[in-house]
Amino acid sequence: PRALASRSSKFTIELHEKYQAYGIPRPEFVFSGDGEEGFRVSTEFMGKELHVTEPCGSKQEAKERLSEACLKVLKQLESEGKLERASKAKKQKMEHAQPEVIEKGKEKMPVVNYIGQLLAEFQRSIASPQPTYIDYQLGQSFSCELTIDGHPDPFGSRTTFFTSKKAARQHAASCAVAHFQAAGLWPKTATHLGGIKKVKSPPVPTSGSTIPTSLASTSSSADNLPGASSYAQRAAHLATQLGLNTPEWRYAASSASAQGFHTVSCFFKNGGPHEDPNCEVRHVFGKKKAKEECARLVLQYLEGVREKRMEHARGVMAGMK
Repeated sequence: PRALASRSSKFTIELHEKYQAYGIPRPEFVFSGDGEEGFRVSTEFMGKELHVTEPCGSKQEAKERLSEACLKVLKQLESEGKLERASKAKKQKMEHAQPEVIEKGKEKMPVVNYIGQLLAEFQRSIASPQPTYIDYQLGQSFSCELTIDGHPDPFGSRTTFFTSKKAARQHAASCAVAHFQAAGLWPKTATHLGGIKKVKSPPVPTSGSTIPTSLASTSSSADNLPGASSYAQRAAHLATQLGLNTPEWRYAASSASAQGFHTVSCFFKNGGPHEDPNCEVRHVFGKKKAKEECARLVLQYLEGVREKRMEHARGVMAGMK
């Protein structure tokens, strides 16, 4: 039998420990090839161009071989006394942290985690559905388009190609982030590393006639939610304010004689008396339009729940006078 590849991370782990100990930027590995012809990899490390020209059975094997070559360079510099261990310093605050920089040709560009900012932070912070990434391939090149509920046009481009799916998705996510920034909807507390600092709620006033902040804040938050241009987004946000889970949209299969028409209903898991708000819409043409029509009814239902809770709170506060 023919050996395909060896799977080991000895040199990769050792290299990781070395460049962290000396405070050296992490080398960026550039891969080429495929599973049939084998993978090759190259990098620029400590001023030297390093390559693995022999085909490897996997990217992991190629990376391991190149990590061994990088280690030899570091050990040579160690023996010559040209390296000093980095001194321990206090961790930078996230909002002041500088993004890592890699060289691309003669230009230096910051590595910004657009996927983390958009997917893990911004969309979750407004209780919206996560973006959908659609990948395209042409030969060994990749492109990507990103779709978000409430935005009719996709972000990114099918005709802008990259050497990896990850790079293509980063580009699509960066287009979405740029759109929100241009619209003035992007939080000022966002960082390059993907974190969005949560703003603390103001303290609750001590006045005896004041409605509790958690209830009063819901009166306009769903209407003024940044970027919430759809009923589904507004309903999801208001549901979280009321202590309910994110709404589940359930679609009934269309009949063969009514292609394109959809029936949609909404449920709140573990929602108690609000588990089934009875907001079903039937036979609406277009899946997205059917969901929005159902979400419009759900939003009206949740606004009614909010108003009843506020009336109850007013009655309690009035009885305490």
